[in-house]
Amino acid sequence: MSSKDKLRKRMLWIFVIAMCAVLAVVLWCQLAVVFAAKGRMYSDTDKIPHREVGLLLGTNPTGRTGRPNQFFLRRIDATVDLYKSGKIDRLILSGAKRGPDIDEPEAMRNELISRGVPDSILTLDGRGYRTINSILNAKKVYGVDSCTIISQRFHNQRTLYLTSHLGVDAIAYNAAHTSSRRWKLLMMGRECFARVKAVFEMKKHKK
Repeated sequence: MSSKDKLRKRMLWIFVIAMCAVLAVVLWCQLAVVFAAKGRMYSDTDKIPHREVGLLLGTNPTGRTGRPNQFFLRRIDATVDLYKSGKIDRLILSGAKRGPDIDEPEAMRNELISRGVPDSILTLDGRGYRTINSILNAKKVYGVDSCTIISQRFHNQRTLYLTSHLGVDAIAYNAAHTSSRRWKLLMMGRECFARVKAVFEMKKHKK
């Protein structure tokens, strides 16, 4: 075997080992998030315990095509179900506010009011640019130590992982997913990397 062939073989092994290491880290992060949420998520309003505060996590009300965002609408549906079932008393609507064109909390507020949720129980947090911001704002700005998170299942798992490291006693209610298979795959791919980021972020947070 020539020296070039030996070098190629060595580089190939280094690449394979590096890829295996990366995959192992990604898998470990996924499992850490899943286990942190175990037993803390609900999809049935009859079974979820009452919590005074619900934390509704925002997303853009319209998709890239300009059509209504199904993730947004399903979260609104879930929030209305929780409120009308008497499982939450007040709500923090946390999302990004970047001017008149992007105001997720205001969009959530308008939609909830149109469905019979009273404005008097709604608090708007326009600085929920990321999930971790929403949690920290709820705790440090609004004094929330216990709450029900409202989002889709995949998002709830990561959020519960974060709350377990940030000192918030949280459970979660799973909003329905979008019916689009394409969007499910896209969001799950994005979520995979978001979980890795969350795990390493919490490692730094402890230091």
